[in-house]
Amino acid sequence: MAQSRGGRGAEHHMKPLWVGAVDIGSGRRHPRARRTRHTSGGSQCRPRSPARSKHMNDNPNTLAVLSPERVDDHDVSPAGSYRLRGRMGTVGLLFTVLAFTAPLGVVFGFVSVNISFGIGVPIAFIAVAVLMVLFASGFTAMTKAVPRAGAFYTYIREGLGRPAGLGGSFLALVTYGFNVVSCIVVSGISVNNLMRAFAPSLDTPWWMWSLIMFATAWVLSYFSVELSAKVLSVILVIEVAVVSIFDVVMFVNGGPEGHSAEPWNPANLITPSIGVLLLFSIGVFNGFEATAVYRDEVRKPSVTIPRATFIAVIFLGVFYAISAYGLVVSAGTSHAVEVAAGDPAAMMPNALIQNLGVWANQIVSILIVTSYFASGLSLQNILSRYTHSLAVDGVFPRSLAKVHDEHGSPHRAAVAVGAVLLLVMIVLIATGGDPNGLYAAAAGVAFYGMLLLLAFTAIAIIVYFRRNAHGISFWRTLIAPIVALIGISFALVTASFNMELLVTGGPVLLTILLLIPYLSIIVGVITAAVLRRRNPDTYQRIGRAVD
Repeated sequence: MAQSRGGRGAEHHMKPLWVGAVDIGSGRRHPRARRTRHTSGGSQCRPRSPARSKHMNDNPNTLAVLSPERVDDHDVSPAGSYRLRGRMGTVGLLFTVLAFTAPLGVVFGFVSVNISFGIGVPIAFIAVAVLMVLFASGFTAMTKAVPRAGAFYTYIREGLGRPAGLGGSFLALVTYGFNVVSCIVVSGISVNNLMRAFAPSLDTPWWMWSLIMFATAWVLSYFSVELSAKVLSVILVIEVAVVSIFDVVMFVNGGPEGHSAEPWNPANLITPSIGVLLLFSIGVFNGFEATAVYRDEVRKPSVTIPRATFIAVIFLGVFYAISAYGLVVSAGTSHAVEVAAGDPAAMMPNALIQNLGVWANQIVSILIVTSYFASGLSLQNILSRYTHSLAVDGVFPRSLAKVHDEHGSPHRAAVAVGAVLLLVMIVLIATGGDPNGLYAAAAGVAFYGMLLLLAFTAIAIIVYFRRNAHGISFWRTLIAPIVALIGISFALVTASFNMELLVTGGPVLLTILLLIPYLSIIVGVITAAVLRRRNPDTYQRIGRAVD
């Protein structure tokens, strides 16, 4: 994301801004499901209304139409269906998406960058949390009104049409793709630095560790999301516990200057750097929106997804705000900005050593590695599900849409995503580029792409609910999304004029990186236009209109 500011430990000042299966038996008819068979051929695959759910089997001319009341019941997925299966609850889903944000990585290396732009970081995190809650209000309203898989892809399609929906899906692929690449690279850097800290004479290539961690995540992404959720839950609990210990210590001893209300004063947001401060604060909230990606793999998605989304946003806001305050107090309120600006990568390590001891910094350095691994695994799972959705619609080869009979996972999509990422890594390694530069460039594009994706989705939510009445409050369908759109657009404009803060490089490189997210949208729109002319059936499916 932001440019590297030093050699040793440079990876710490920022994070990638990206971060039991159901037994389906013989596929017999569920006693409460009303089914209608269409077998006459021709154009049977017409889009469904948001209130209906269709499950395709391997015969493209046979559709099973389920009654609306069974939309959230996973037990009705027939054998051979393209619908993913899982039984995650709120906690499992919550931990899965929180792992994406790599909270320890944020607090250990990224909060200090925020502090370098002003003392009001804690109140900035609270303000951004409110903004994200407003976005989540409209976002979760869409999950209720459009009960289909596909997340951003489906919601943008419903609000702005098929071409925009496909453009949004390609933007999501690019955003999460660059994000996971940045995560793979920085995880290798982190392991390498950790090894050198314990054995200075040890010299191993960063990419060796990157490939090992990537391969491990690739294997896990093949299986049920519930297996990943268990791994991610353990890592996340340890991360939060470690940061919480630091926070408690700082609240007890008060640091060199004692406690102060200044970091919580909204007046400290009114500075020339407010745009940049809010920009970077928004960046570390990425991940909560991924709840909708797992719609088919959770119990009672109409309840679980909104609940996990709001809990994730509120938790991140409070967690980051308290941790930022602890870090400010550790340096002293009057010196915190100066310390952060001088060496952001060293601010948190020094605070740990001074207040807890060298052992604490060593333990956290190890946990940073697992934090980045967890984020990479979460991102690969998300990419696999977007790829699966596009394959179900026929935009990507339909063979990638197959669901594993036992695990209920998009195993072929996971294999394909991993293969593409491996190819990308081989190319990056072969170029011999500086890993810190590679990380910064990939994370910067991912960061910018996510802002664009959130803005794109907010517009789609507003437009959709102006055209479709679902009995959802005016606040959730118009006011909250508009306010969220204004805030996200402000951050997007700020990022557009400050790309040098996100990545290192000359004007030409910055321009190219800035254009990548927009080019992905254009490619998606053009692809939709081609499909409309050459393959109308596939065009009609765009946005998971038929499962």
